[in-house]
Amino acid sequence: ALSLQLLKLLPLPQTSIAGMAAMDVEGPAVVGMPEIAAMPQIARRVNFKLFQQAGVGASLRVGGRLSAASSGEERTLTTTDGGSLRISLPAAALPPAIEGGAFVEVVGTKAGDNSMQTVGVVTMPGKEPMVDAELWDEAVKLADLPQLRDLFAPSA
Repeated sequence: ALSLQLLKLLPLPQTSIAGMAAMDVEGPAVVGMPEIAAMPQIARRVNFKLFQQAGVGASLRVGGRLSAASSGEERTLTTTDGGSLRISLPAAALPPAIEGGAFVEVVGTKAGDNSMQTVGVVTMPGKEPMVDAELWDEAVKLADLPQLRDLFAPSA
């Protein structure tokens, strides 16, 4: 009871919600989330080398940077390990964060040796440069090692 009385005597700082600093937190820009969620398999994270080893029709997600817009909806994705993939983008307009050459993960199915049918595109939150492409590539390679694959394999 004495400690409660002492607490009443201590001056408390006056704060208000308006006086608190606003946190500037951005979420990822996502195109095609319903389509990504509707995919029959959880997409496996790969780099260009692992993409080439995957079978046609495999559900994959590849990190990299999209080329500037050209005619049509096909772009080139430069992957974290230096490969180039032809990407067929979804019909939805891309937000400025994706258009501006930000690091993205393209989610879809393998259509050919160097091409992907995309169902969605996800950016990483935050300001550029946000992603260390070399570190990302090493993480993808580690997750694919036979000794570690079970730890990273998606489970539905």
